Order: sequence, then C-alpha cells, then structure tokens
Amino acid sequence: MSLNAYAKITAAAALWSTLGVAASLGGDLIWLAFYRSIFAAVLSLAIAKGISRRGVVPGLFLGALFTTYPIAAVYAGVGPAAYLLYTAPLWTTLVLLPAGERPNKWGAVAVALVLAAVAVMLQASASGELSAIGLVTGLASGLFYGLYIATARLISKRGGARDASYGAMPYSVAITAPILLYHAQMNHAFPTASEILAGAYMGVFGTVLPYSLFASAVEKVEGSRASVVASSEPVLAALWGYLLFGQAPGPLTLVAYILLTVAAVIASKK
Repeated sequence: MSLNAYAKITAAAALWSTLGVAASLGGDLIWLAFYRSIFAAVLSLAIAKGISRRGVVPGLFLGALFTTYPIAAVYAGVGPAAYLLYTAPLWTTLVLLPAGERPNKWGAVAVALVLAAVAVMLQASASGELSAIGLVTGLASGLFYGLYIATARLISKRGGARDASYGAMPYSVAITAPILLYHAQMNHAFPTASEILAGAYMGVFGTVLPYSLFASAVEKVEGSRASVVASSEPVLAALWGYLLFGQAPGPLTLVAYILLTVAAVIASKK
C-alpha cells in the first residue's frame, strides 16, 4: 500500500469518526439528518453531473442511515454508535445470500463474531449499561448501512459503481425530508445556525469527502487491506466520545468493541 493511499484511507476513517461528535453538538437530530442529506446531495450532483435511477434504492437506505445514526450517537454515545454501525457486514451477508454470494470461512467467522457482539450489546442494554433507544437506533443504522452496501454491490457489479455512490446520495432526501416536515409540523421546529452548520459538516466532511478519499485509495490498493485501515473509525469515535464527553465504555460494551474490531479485521481476509 502506498503512503498516499494509506493517508487517504486514514483521513477518511478520521472524518467518519467525527459524525457522532457533530450529531452530539449540532442540536435537533432531525434537522441534522435533513441538512446532511441536502449538502451531500448537492455536492454529489455537482460531482456526478446528474442523477441515475439506479441510485434510488441505495439512496433510500442512505436516507434511513442518515436519520438513525445521529440518534444512536446521542443516546448510546459516540463510540457505541460507531461500533453498532459496524454490525453492517452481518446484514450485508444475509441480504446477498439469495444473490449467490456466500461468505468464505473467514466471512462466516466474522458474522459469528458480529452476532456475539450484538448479544453482548443486548445484555449491556438489559443491565442499564447502554441506552435501549441508542441500541435500537444503532442496530438500525447498521442494518440500513448493510442494506446500502448490499444494493450498492449488486449495482456496482453491473457497472453502476458511480450510480450507487454519488448517484444515490440525492435520493436520501426522499427519506429525510418527509420526516423533517412531520417533525417541524408537530413541534413547530425551526433550524438554528448550529444545526445548519453541523448538517453541512456531516454532509460534506462526514459523507462526500471521506467517501471520495476512500474510493480513490481503493482504486490503488486491495479493498481488504483498505477495510482493515478503515476499521480505525469506531476506535477513533470511541476516543472522541471519551475525550470530549467523558463517555467511557462499560465492561460489556468494551467486550463488544473487541468482538466487532476483530470481526472487521477477519472479514477482510480473502
């Protein structure tokens, strides 16, 4: 791996790790999700110079991800939310089974470790160590991310990699906008400057920019090696949560962290 590619992947992981921080500091979570999708959509349209119908389904999953992840970050904590997001390989594997993509032995081990981590997280929630709302929304964000990865993979195999990435982001607004309209009507909510700025940061520096860095690096190195480096994202997120908000993981949560980190590394093996 070239140093330049390594630096890009590390930078992408570092930027992704700050999403939970932005959500915790930004204000109203529904407004944050909406503005994240808006800014990501506008920038993606400028890059892709148009939209594609093939991006509809993955884009809807992105919209659901943009909505659930900030809630998980606030209620579960920045670190647990990032690690719960890394349950995505479990859902991706299950969705791709009917398409004939069966995991190799390493993939099967990784899925088993993810299942074990989920069981530990459930126990952590039952014992009061982890917020139930944070756990549910964190698992939901992992589910939607896994569904996005699965559909993006299927589209990419048909030559639509750009449609499944930049082409998908504009469709995320189809999820975040109706939720926002309902929220604003029920609560008479109006955006603040901090919510607009945080949403802009999440859309540009937490979504489009890190994706661009990661994608350009993966063109030059093996995806398996890139995914190992990118697995530093939840580690960094947990570090930000501790340094900025004093969010120290409990013993069960820490066990889940270890299981998910090992799963991410094992899943990258051929």
